[in-house]
Amino acid sequence: MDEHEHEEHGTAGHSHNLDPSVFESSAATNDPIGSIMALHITFMVLAFGIIFPLGMVLGLAKNRWHVPVQILGTALFVAGYFLAHAHNGRNYEPHIAHRWFASILIWLLVSQLALGAYLKLHFERGIHGRLRPILVRSHKILGALIPVIGYVQIVLGVIASVGFCYGDHSGQCLAHFIMGSSFVGYGILMLLSLRVGGPWLLRRGKSQEWYDSWVIMLWGIVNTFTEHRWGQEWNHGDYQHTSMGIIWWVAGAVGIVLSRNGKRSVVPSVLIMLTAVAFQGHAQHVPNSGQIHSYFGYMLMAGGLSRIIEICFVWKQGDFNISPFQYIAPLTLMLSGMLFMGSNEEQLGYLNAVDIDVSSYSNVLLSFGFIVFLFSLCLMLLWEKLTNYNRTASSRPQADSSGDYSQLQDAETLHETSSGFLEDDEDDDAVQLKERSSPSRI
Repeated sequence: MDEHEHEEHGTAGHSHNLDPSVFESSAATNDPIGSIMALHITFMVLAFGIIFPLGMVLGLAKNRWHVPVQILGTALFVAGYFLAHAHNGRNYEPHIAHRWFASILIWLLVSQLALGAYLKLHFERGIHGRLRPILVRSHKILGALIPVIGYVQIVLGVIASVGFCYGDHSGQCLAHFIMGSSFVGYGILMLLSLRVGGPWLLRRGKSQEWYDSWVIMLWGIVNTFTEHRWGQEWNHGDYQHTSMGIIWWVAGAVGIVLSRNGKRSVVPSVLIMLTAVAFQGHAQHVPNSGQIHSYFGYMLMAGGLSRIIEICFVWKQGDFNISPFQYIAPLTLMLSGMLFMGSNEEQLGYLNAVDIDVSSYSNVLLSFGFIVFLFSLCLMLLWEKLTNYNRTASSRPQADSSGDYSQLQDAETLHETSSGFLEDDEDDDAVQLKERSSPSRI
């Protein structure tokens, strides 16, 4: 039963079949959000913003609390889902992305729960034994995807709750949220690489910049051909975004060549700084937009510059000790991403309407950035504690004197220090079952 049918059968809540003219300028009505919808928002943020990421880390650490935490998250999700179908107060345009994207999230969660239940039954004979390694890897991948997809749904929910990104505003609004989320995600991956990714990169003979450059090049190719609506007149925004896509894929190609064979490269960091300069001069239509975009540009430039200093002067081959300076780059990337997500035209127009200054608004956005950094760091520290990562990583392999990641002196030690975040290890229960079922040896 879909949402409209649910409302028409007389259950709690109100009808969503409103006159389309109500949503000419916004995707939400001006009614208060309502207590039931507030509970829906609370439950979903708790489930996908806190509980499921925590459960993912517990699963990677093979901790016994993994299943109970995932069950709690699922219970909150189910309760929140039904609350969304029974809310009162503010109503929303029937075709908003938050509604149809929920179907993707539901099927993803159902698949993950089904895989988890199947693996817990420990079927090992016949076809089950051959399928188990594939299902274990699939379960791990889905577990990592759920917090990411859940984050997307939370962002879409925030957009829906205020009625933004609708009509003519959809393009620039989505661009801000997508690009801002990309910077936040890049900062999280950089922090992950800093804390636990060094041995993984070393064992594969690759540098982080090699992977960064591939992502930059592919992203640039997509932007080059998608930012302009072909068949229509070009405008200043099309020129800016398309030219930005061109420099991204060209610079990404340069970074790939320079970072081959495990070499470090400053090209991704230089490109971040050039992107910051470009956004500082980005043409805006809202009076206070220039100030917050300039703030964003300075923050992003600080991230790129600190990364260059780290690579050239702080980082040492084979040394996994973390300098406090190395936290600057991932932190500033997350902060700049939050600033960019909060600088779309509709949000800044609302600031003008309610007479809130950009400095106060920026402080709120930066606070959210620090919260994301803190939560990400806490999850990584939890995984390190549960797996005794700090102890096992004390015996660190040394890179060769050529100054890259390409040569290893002790592959076995390196495997022990590799991150469970990045490895597809077989589950312990299956290994124990195999040991019990194998014939004893004298």
